[in-house]
Amino acid sequence: MKSLDQLPTIANVAAGNTVTINLPVGNVYEKIFLYYEGVTAGQLRDIEIKLNDRIVSEYPDGNRLLSMDKHYNRATEDGCIVFNFTRDELHNLSQRRFFGLDTSPTQGISVAAINIDIDAGAVNPKLKAFAEKSMAVAGAPNYLTKVRRFFKNVDAAGTFDIDNIPKPAGASIAAIHLYMHDDNSDGVCDLSKAMLLVNNVNWHDLDAKTAASIQSFYGRTPETHESTVIDMVMDGDIQQSLPLDATINDMRLRCTAESAGQIEVMVEYVDTWGVGRF
Repeated sequence: MKSLDQLPTIANVAAGNTVTINLPVGNVYEKIFLYYEGVTAGQLRDIEIKLNDRIVSEYPDGNRLLSMDKHYNRATEDGCIVFNFTRDELHNLSQRRFFGLDTSPTQGISVAAINIDIDAGAVNPKLKAFAEKSMAVAGAPNYLTKVRRFFKNVDAAGTFDIDNIPKPAGASIAAIHLYMHDDNSDGVCDLSKAMLLVNNVNWHDLDAKTAASIQSFYGRTPETHESTVIDMVMDGDIQQSLPLDATINDMRLRCTAESAGQIEVMVEYVDTWGVGRF
């Protein structure tokens, strides 16, 4: 049975401070709803979800988290950021139930928290958080979406490779979000193409505009003004994610940019929690 509860009061909420949302262990967290006033989503910076002081997911700010949610057509609301540990866009109920932030005793987790830096420019910030929780399902794997950030500097317009995305053994990749500025102010991200090559086989051979169009047929709402996405699970089947196993000798993105600049790569890994996991 699900429950909805307010989380412990968030201490030291003030401009320029780092705050911690403590998640009492023993629960399976499906979603955390963070309501904010006196501060913008963009002023909630350097967001880290941590278990036993190990990073599970990281976001530069609340706007990035909202952008990724909008890609999946997840519900959003002004004044609220949602940490979605379940993946409601999956079509199979059993797959959806495999996901969640499971802090039950069998997981060996003693501390669970979300850390956030409040920008110094915030005016009288106020934060409160609520949790949607459920009971652990016996025998179900504890799948987590782990979001990690990487950067690529682009010296000039043209085609280039990103060949250093980590490949943690046993995990898989559900999606790769590539963020780049709109230098020519045409309303479209300056990354015009992103291909995915695995062992020299191209699994995503289409330009960004076409990729976004196809994704929209599957219910996505691509944020084309700031990103292009390689979405392996757009049909709602997590088993279509890219398994990172020993058969992969080379994995790279081959991208085309319309200007120089920096690309922020947000990789959605699917993995389990445990000793030795990344």
